[in-house]
Amino acid sequence: MKKENKHYEKTLYQKLNTFADWVIRLVLINILIIVTSLPVITLYPALLAGYKMFHKYLNKEEVPIFKSYFTYFGENFSSKIKVGLILAAAIFVGVVNTTIYNEFLEANPSPFNLVGQYVMIIMVLSILFVTMYTFPLMLTYPNTNVWLLIKFSFFLSGKFILRTFLAILILFIPILLLIHPLLILILVFVGMSTMVLLYALVFRKVVEYVESLDQANV
Repeated sequence: MKKENKHYEKTLYQKLNTFADWVIRLVLINILIIVTSLPVITLYPALLAGYKMFHKYLNKEEVPIFKSYFTYFGENFSSKIKVGLILAAAIFVGVVNTTIYNEFLEANPSPFNLVGQYVMIIMVLSILFVTMYTFPLMLTYPNTNVWLLIKFSFFLSGKFILRTFLAILILFIPILLLIHPLLILILVFVGMSTMVLLYALVFRKVVEYVESLDQANV
């Protein structure tokens, strides 16, 4: 009986220790993402650094938080900035055009304006799909040509369609946390890190698929 109790206590301690480690990781990485993305244009490299951190942890790689985060943040920095700005500009143009077509539709509900609005919505969604799938691709192919990266990301969003829709839902986590002052506290402490952790979970199979393609070409 004593041995069973000791085994139970040891197991419980290990689980509590693991839980505490993950809470610390979520909080610290969230703060790092927020701090390093304050210049706005560095948001994409910051999210990628957080994503890579959680990808490592999910694969049982115990990397130090601060040193590893800033290492990943600075890796291929110019490429990340370039990709991030291109995607951000595309999303901005898509959202603006969607808004314009919506105003046109209210003023003149013609089939042309309705089709235009739907086209813009599809365009924005497609860009979001591509943006999310650049995460696993930048993890495996950080120096890939931007246009090739975008095309491959679009292909993956169709191949893993269920994961794509799940990833879209995850994308709204930080947005939903902005609707109430109390929820903003959650955003500050674990909102962004929770999003990239979930992406690391959802895209594990995607990373494995991309790596398998690389191995097949060796």
